[in-house]
Amino acid sequence: MSLPPKRPVFFDPQNKRWPRVKAGALVAAALVSAVLVVLVASVLVNPALESLSLPSARFLPHPNHTSPPLPKETPAATDAWLAKLKRVLAKEIKAAKHASRATPKAQPQQPYATKAIGFFVNWDDASLSSLKKNIDNLDILVPEWLHLTDGDGTIREDSPDKTREALAFIRDRRPGLPVMPLVNNFTDMAWHGDQVARMAAKNDARARVVAALLDYVEKNGFAGLSLDFEDIPPAGQKNFLRFVTELAAAFHAKGLAVSINVPAEDPAFPYKAIAAQVDQVIVMAYDEHWAAGKAGPIASLPWYLKALRARAAEIPAQKLVVALGSYAYDWPKGKPAEEATFEEAILTAKESEAAITLDPVSLNPHFDYQDEKDVTHDVWLMDATTVLNGMVSAMPLMPAGFALWRLGGEDPSIWTFFGVDWRLGAETAKRLAEIRFDYDLDYEGQGEILRIAQTPRVGRRTVAFNDKTGLVSGENFEVYPSPYVIERHGFTPKTVALTFDDGPDPKFTPRVLDILKEQDVKATFFIIGGNGEKNPELLRRTYAEGHDIGNHTYTHPNIADVSATQLNLEVSATQRLLESVLGRQTHLFRSPYGEDSEPETQDQVRPLEILGKQGYVFVGMRIDPSDWKQPGVDAIVEEAVRQAETGEGNVVLLHDSGGDRSQTLAALPRIIETLREKGYRFATVSELLGQTRDTIMPEVRGENPLVALGNRVGFFLLFAWSAGLQYLFVTGTILGLGRLLILAVLAVFEKVRGRRRPVSGPAPDLSVAVVVPAYNEEKVVLQTVQSLLACQHPATFEIIVVDDGSTDATYRVLCEALAGEKLVTIVTKPNGGKPAALNHGIALTRADIVVTLDADTVFARDTILRLADWFRDPKVGAVAGNAKVGNRINFLTRCQALEYVTSQNLDRRALTVLDSVTVVPGAVGAWRREVVEAAGGFSGETLAEDADLTIRIQRMGHTVAYEDRAVALTEAPDTMRGFLRQRFRWMFGTLQVAWKHKDALFRPRYGLLGFFGLPNIWLYQIFFQIISPVMDLWLAYTCLKSWVLWLWHPATWDPDALFRVLFYYALFMAADILAGLVAFLLERGEDKRLLAWLVPQRFFYRQLMYVVALRTLLASLRGREMGWSKLERKATVDSRRLAE
Repeated sequence: MSLPPKRPVFFDPQNKRWPRVKAGALVAAALVSAVLVVLVASVLVNPALESLSLPSARFLPHPNHTSPPLPKETPAATDAWLAKLKRVLAKEIKAAKHASRATPKAQPQQPYATKAIGFFVNWDDASLSSLKKNIDNLDILVPEWLHLTDGDGTIREDSPDKTREALAFIRDRRPGLPVMPLVNNFTDMAWHGDQVARMAAKNDARARVVAALLDYVEKNGFAGLSLDFEDIPPAGQKNFLRFVTELAAAFHAKGLAVSINVPAEDPAFPYKAIAAQVDQVIVMAYDEHWAAGKAGPIASLPWYLKALRARAAEIPAQKLVVALGSYAYDWPKGKPAEEATFEEAILTAKESEAAITLDPVSLNPHFDYQDEKDVTHDVWLMDATTVLNGMVSAMPLMPAGFALWRLGGEDPSIWTFFGVDWRLGAETAKRLAEIRFDYDLDYEGQGEILRIAQTPRVGRRTVAFNDKTGLVSGENFEVYPSPYVIERHGFTPKTVALTFDDGPDPKFTPRVLDILKEQDVKATFFIIGGNGEKNPELLRRTYAEGHDIGNHTYTHPNIADVSATQLNLEVSATQRLLESVLGRQTHLFRSPYGEDSEPETQDQVRPLEILGKQGYVFVGMRIDPSDWKQPGVDAIVEEAVRQAETGEGNVVLLHDSGGDRSQTLAALPRIIETLREKGYRFATVSELLGQTRDTIMPEVRGENPLVALGNRVGFFLLFAWSAGLQYLFVTGTILGLGRLLILAVLAVFEKVRGRRRPVSGPAPDLSVAVVVPAYNEEKVVLQTVQSLLACQHPATFEIIVVDDGSTDATYRVLCEALAGEKLVTIVTKPNGGKPAALNHGIALTRADIVVTLDADTVFARDTILRLADWFRDPKVGAVAGNAKVGNRINFLTRCQALEYVTSQNLDRRALTVLDSVTVVPGAVGAWRREVVEAAGGFSGETLAEDADLTIRIQRMGHTVAYEDRAVALTEAPDTMRGFLRQRFRWMFGTLQVAWKHKDALFRPRYGLLGFFGLPNIWLYQIFFQIISPVMDLWLAYTCLKSWVLWLWHPATWDPDALFRVLFYYALFMAADILAGLVAFLLERGEDKRLLAWLVPQRFFYRQLMYVVALRTLLASLRGREMGWSKLERKATVDSRRLAE
């Protein structure tokens, strides 16, 4: 009856396959590694870009232009200077001597603790740059963060985002630094003293302001508050004093300090009364001449000393803080002055070739120049020399501290002594020689396309110090310092360059390209390398249709927060991608989030400098309709047109990726049509620069062909990996969803149509033999046979137990317990495996029907009759029964019980409808003996002999049925090791069967077996088991990536990708759960409590089956002969479940 012995499927007796597989895998791994090494190495080396030849936008006089040299100070010159100074300052010096009993001639040793206080502002980024550089010099920081906005006591916080940024730095770098935020009445570019007066006159308004300020200071853990209310009318001073008194009392009750900034000279100001209430009085000893007044020194030394003497008479020394300024006023003839920083004033002097001189009486620096319209300008400034002189002159008054107005606008040389060393003298003056511009930048030209024309240059000045007075008496700028000089390019009237960031996107970029093609407009696309790697065909299309392509980094980080190394890698990787896909490079770069696209400080210029050295130009955008905020189509159009019509910019920022860009798509044609109607033309960025596209995007030349090939293959592999994982996720979802729905529908159909079989039992002429193969089953086999004896059966019935050479007491236990049992035949044979044992048993009977089961299985009483009933149909060659787990004793066995119901039995129900059942389980099945013999019996070619015989019978033209009422309880592995061994045997055997019968795939002669049954094995029992964990991994990866993007880029975080993955995953899980519910509804009497384990079981199983699937693939490739891997039986089947 049995087939002639054949080699097991996949067995390689000569052991040739596995060495070849390993060699091939090693070669492939070596090639992939080599490609990736080449790719990584090329990314680490910044691509070489030829320097762009752009017209100079600079107007810079000779960098070494200087002021007139200082005359050498002879004794006679010194005496003359002193005589002139003393005539002017005689009264002030004398008063200072009497007040302090000290002399101003020599610098006194510091006998008290002097505080260094710095004013900080949010409205100038240079202020934060200065703070970062000089924070260690400060004892107290006074940041201008609050404003009184009306007479009712409303307090507004200034730029909360910038405040948080500054606070984060302070608390990281100097957590103990006292911070006393400043509140003022400066709004809408003016001081509103009338609002202060109205507020101070009302009890409720005063209380409201005090409460708001106290809450703000306490909530943020500040040291106190600084008041700066200016231009208060004389009539309001009394109420203002009341306000200060109430505020100070409230703050002092909480242990908080209060300081107040007061003018150096104001006859109406109650200095003495105010000083009695507060902890510090900061005298703003500058603005002797102010912007709206006539030109003159900002704080001449005579005025300064006179004002301080007056204030020292009213303010106790321990509360007196002297505020010194370092800034400039530029007075055009006959007009108010414009305030300028020290750096701006020096650049003006440099570019106008003016000479800065130190006025001998005021000791304030001064110069004049004529602008391009021949208007004369008078410029006065305060630099490090005036601050030094001011501190030296004030020391006899023994003030509590000195304050500097303001960080970011000052002469950087001040920090060589301010807050460093209060012993001020000749050595201090020498440290002023070197001048560095540490904060601001110098822009030249017009346009939004930037590149660095010059890096900072150190300036030098000679300082004359008079030992007799302890004052700086002269300064000479030998070399003017220079900051970064940044050229602007690209300004072209009535011209607009459309630019699109963050693509390419497979959904929106093609539609943008379609619109541009319809409108005959060329644009510039700044691509994210990661998106380009996923969509190389869109890069090719974009370039082929005539558009410029620029670099927008590879992962879209905030370049202000990344290291130089990461910035280089981001840009280099994207450049290498363009080289590999297009064979072109690009000179164009745009920073993500618009960061540093218009740098304002030297901190911000770092990316521009790094990438500028590599040949990139920064492309900014002054026309930004904020389409990423999705404000509405009309708003996008109106804002783009409005900003274009201001004439301040040429470059329009839009987005073709990074979220839902439907509004951008709708707005784009209208923007183009509206601007054309207004006379604008459209250009690419290369055209704005007056360059050809080939110049801006040159061909790659001189690159090693192997490196170029490695880059192309490397990016293709990255694309294939990313796309492959995504496609596997989608494919797995679709396959799983489709299969579940089909099986559920077919299973319900099979149940609804019912059976057309009599239930009274088989015809009298059908005989039944039960064959039980047994190998080392002493613990369970007796229970199995006893359950068979208890079953209902036809008249002609026998039980054949085949002991397959057991090494335990299986045979003895059977013989002793069943001696004299006429229905049972017990035979033993040398061990030959389960197929051989089954064939041996079948050979011993002439019954029409052979029922087979495992030796650990227990039958329900009617199972044999239910199975035999189907054979009244001569087409039926075999019948599968309903196997259930009988030992539901832990999580693992309960999961298997759930699987038997929701997967295995559901599959058989559905496949029965299609006449393509692929396995009659070894635990409970029946066979027509003649058909089995004609098929050659059970084969040892596979470990799934039952599935192999099932398919062979169907290929012979017979039908395989499923009887869900033929219930059997089997013992499932209750340990992980046993479970994995069993599943490996099942999956390896299934793969053997699928491979053995691959010739039946899609063959019409085999009907739905070839078109559904066998493909179902390949797709769902093998391929799906391998890729299903990818669904979980892709979900985890997407969630992690989305979380990182939200954490680092919350403003532009786009949840679409996450929502899509969650939707597909949830849809699949819902279908899986629905199919499970359907399976349970079809299983009468099944324990519904198992459903509680459905979701964890699905996730748990996927990971285990993935491991089993990989082991199966490796085993098939190795070609070794696989054994049965006998499982340990524990006799844990609870036969009482059959009665439920």
